[in-house]
Amino acid sequence: MIETISWDGFVGMLLAERILQKLPKKGRRELLLLVFIISGFTFLLLALVFTYHLTTEQAQYSPLLGPLVNYHVEFMIAVATLGLAVGAGTFYLLTAIVEKKDAEVKWNANLLLKFLNEDERAVIELILKRKGVAYQTEIASLKGMGRVRAHRTIAKLLKRGVITVRKAGKINILQMPDELLEGLAPEKGKP
Repeated sequence: MIETISWDGFVGMLLAERILQKLPKKGRRELLLLVFIISGFTFLLLALVFTYHLTTEQAQYSPLLGPLVNYHVEFMIAVATLGLAVGAGTFYLLTAIVEKKDAEVKWNANLLLKFLNEDERAVIELILKRKGVAYQTEIASLKGMGRVRAHRTIAKLLKRGVITVRKAGKINILQMPDELLEGLAPEKGKP
């Protein structure tokens, strides 16, 4: 038996397939469950609006819709309660996906540190201690680091995109991008 699909259905399937390909395999199940829950809730909400409309018009309706029409107030309460459950479930599933992404960012940032030499690591550690911002003069005052060595180290980090340099008069202010700072910063409550 050949199944026919409308153009909109075909486009929707292609879009869903592309989204799923971009997600990591671990997050696909949670996202599909989330889409299913939200779709089901949307269907119930539309059924609620439809049954309310039938009660206001006193129109003829199918006997299958009879309980929904006759008890539409109770149905509204049930859908509102279900809405709270859907919201809590969505929050739970999205939190899990975001936590996985945060762990991945931390791992990538720590991997970056392994590719830096000793001087570059010292500069990054100082910037991290200063919450993402440090002066070039502070880098030059590090143990074993002079002005020329500090300048060369900063130039290497700048070339790699690990830091940015902003000039304030004759002072160079080194700043770490927020994404990298979040990935390298120690978690709250941990040393």
